[in-house]
Amino acid sequence: MLKKTLLVLLSILILLGVCFAQEESAKEQKMEETTPAAVQKQPALVLEEIQFYTAVEDRQPSGVGSVFPEDLDKLYCFTKIGEADRTTYVYHVWYFGDKEIARVKLPVKSKSWRTWSSKNLHMGLGYGYVEIVSESGDILGRSEFKIQAAEKAEEVGKTEKTGVSEEAKEAPKEQ
Repeated sequence: MLKKTLLVLLSILILLGVCFAQEESAKEQKMEETTPAAVQKQPALVLEEIQFYTAVEDRQPSGVGSVFPEDLDKLYCFTKIGEADRTTYVYHVWYFGDKEIARVKLPVKSKSWRTWSSKNLHMGLGYGYVEIVSESGDILGRSEFKIQAAEKAEEVGKTEKTGVSEEAKEAPKEQ
């Protein structure tokens, strides 16, 4: 009877060991399946264009500039992002002075993608900027704007271009 009991206990221990080994193997396989995607390197995005504007006409920026009157209700930031090899995201991080006032998550769904965000102003006079940040946290570029008294903004004119940020100009482009 003791031999049978020992044999049964030994069989149970062996079965538990096999079950445990299969469970561990399944966990390792699941980790292998999910880890590469989680650790997958973000695409090396390039900020090709950034500009501020006051309106959208026929799906195009209108009233492009870098100096705007204080009575303007809304300001837009347009960006063109290149080199995305798969769908990813960028953030338009809006600052006024040194204070972050908005962080807008925007999809990038192709190798050349245009997108924009907007901000209701009413912040007073001063300087602001928008940083374009990749999903992995890399700053792709930055552009500044100024809000000033309406009469001074008119003197500067609405056609002053912000252009592409210095960071984007230095980024290598594939031919």
